[in-house]
Amino acid sequence: MAEAETTLLTRFGRTVIGPATGLLVDQPVQAIIYAANTRGVMGAGPAGSVRLAGGSEVERELMAAAPFDIGTAVVTDSGRLVERGIEAVIHAVVTSHLGATAEMADVRRALTAALRLADSRRFRTLAVPLLGLSAVATIEERRERVDAIVEDVVAHLRRGGSRCESVVIVTRFDDDVLMMAARVKRARQRLWTNQG
Repeated sequence: MAEAETTLLTRFGRTVIGPATGLLVDQPVQAIIYAANTRGVMGAGPAGSVRLAGGSEVERELMAAAPFDIGTAVVTDSGRLVERGIEAVIHAVVTSHLGATAEMADVRRALTAALRLADSRRFRTLAVPLLGLSAVATIEERRERVDAIVEDVVAHLRRGGSRCESVVIVTRFDDDVLMMAARVKRARQRLWTNQG
């Protein structure tokens, strides 16, 4: 996470949540979560950057285990991303095929599954993009997706037992950072009352 962005972090118990800009694969985390499809084919966007940076073996491993149910999550090795400190890729299955529109309910189920998987593997640092959004999403659609991601992460943390220390929500748009930080702070006030 860029140094300037560390001031935008919000603490939820032992875990901090905050925004970052750039590519998912450039985040200094143990595991990355991205939007996948039931066939395991890695297309453009975050999936394409994962395949390009991690190598085709990430996609091969995923496709070998396909098909998957929408709303589930699968973990694979990170390929060459291990050289960047990323130990694993968590594939949150949100659509049936490349180019399909992701429904919010499916995104939320898949993210919850991904968070559980991250805990089972004891990953302490995670990065997640605005799962399932198209490259032409409006600011309002991005706000809604940020709210959903934060709500689901906070709900996961409130259940207890998570070892996660930080969750970075990644956007490609510099203009989103302040909005995202504000939405996280708002969630802290609204969802974390009387928590640690």
